[in-house]
Amino acid sequence: MTVFILLTLWCHGPLSPFLPAAYEPLLLFYGQLYPPLVVALAGALASAAVEYLNYHMYRAILGHASIGRVMSTRASRTVSALFARRPFLAVWICAWSPLPDWAARVLASHARYSIRRYLAAVLAGRIPKFWFLAAVGMHWAPSGATIAAIVLGSVVLTLGGIFFRRSAGRSQLAASRAALLMVVGIGLAALPPAAGAGPR
Repeated sequence: MTVFILLTLWCHGPLSPFLPAAYEPLLLFYGQLYPPLVVALAGALASAAVEYLNYHMYRAILGHASIGRVMSTRASRTVSALFARRPFLAVWICAWSPLPDWAARVLASHARYSIRRYLAAVLAGRIPKFWFLAAVGMHWAPSGATIAAIVLGSVVLTLGGIFFRRSAGRSQLAASRAALLMVVGIGLAALPPAAGAGPR
């Protein structure tokens, strides 16, 4: 169980935005070794402990960064819109759903949302989610190879998504630059020649 708690701290630490779906296979695995409720409670409490540190660390970092650049994806904008109206609900939904929980963390720390309410919403969402996945692992009992394949597939999909977004962003930037150069070129060609610039 000690290894499980250490892995929980790692998967929910500052690098968690780069480790999507890395924790779910662990719940499937440990659900075969321990009662699902014990796994869920240990995982939720450990993740809440590291969320306390994340909250304060993100608050310090976001004092020097633009929230608009951080919250640039479509999913994070969805979370942002919900957080503006119902912050507890937004954090709770992100804690159990596929929506990015790092987005709720960023918004809560940037808005200086109550740390107690933030952690309460995290626990309220993660305990049932973790229990469900551990129970699935107990009844399904996937092999180590299956769990490794799930982790590998998650990594491939994540890296592929990042590469696709960056490639699309570079293509749009290149097209914008080309259009700008064309407009500038047409504008320069339309300008009248400067006085005395004719042939001597």
